[in-house]
Amino acid sequence: FGYLTQPLVRHYGAAFLERGMMDVLFLKPAYQDNLLSIRTENLSQESTLRSHVTSAYNEDGTLLAKLESWLPFELPEISPRAAMTPGAEISSRPEVGWDAIQIEQPAPALLWQPTVAENKTHVEAQRDRATLYQGAEALIHPYYLLEMCNQVLKNLYVMPAWVHTGSKMVMRQGLKIGQDIVIKAVPIKKWDRKGHEFIRLYVVFLVADEVALEVEHTAIYKLAS
Repeated sequence: FGYLTQPLVRHYGAAFLERGMMDVLFLKPAYQDNLLSIRTENLSQESTLRSHVTSAYNEDGTLLAKLESWLPFELPEISPRAAMTPGAEISSRPEVGWDAIQIEQPAPALLWQPTVAENKTHVEAQRDRATLYQGAEALIHPYYLLEMCNQVLKNLYVMPAWVHTGSKMVMRQGLKIGQDIVIKAVPIKKWDRKGHEFIRLYVVFLVADEVALEVEHTAIYKLAS
């Protein structure tokens, strides 16, 4: 995912991380030593949405992931779920399963205080040289933001085997190192398709009680046998 965002951040700079929208789908796994090709369409387009499609391919030309992105002049309204009251702390996590997933039952809130070192680790993992991810007040890398959504899911349930399949993101302000970021989440959908069982979370990141990022985060929590 982080690789897919790089051409967009190069083109638009910090603006893309402050008010951009992204819809990423992960179609096939990428492995440690894979050589990836990243292609972006419509990078010079100047429509009211400034929309693009960025795709990742492996050495065989197989499409691994696709990111649709927009830098609109006006963002959609904030979801009413952003104002949810967090759930109570849980003493032990249940193993994820159909009955364990309680739709519209909020998770406990998480206070996230990302450090320079943590952000640097994620930036280096993506081989990203953008200067806006460097320094004491750096912007947080999008790869790190989605990893925190994964962490929220793992904080809710014991996850024996699972696959992150996609996320939709609405970025409303740039999230930075040194901020106190409150993360709230709630399961909003569960379904079965071709034997796989899916979960979707609504996740909201808040800074000083203001919505900074909204994510609809989707995963397969039970693979077809």
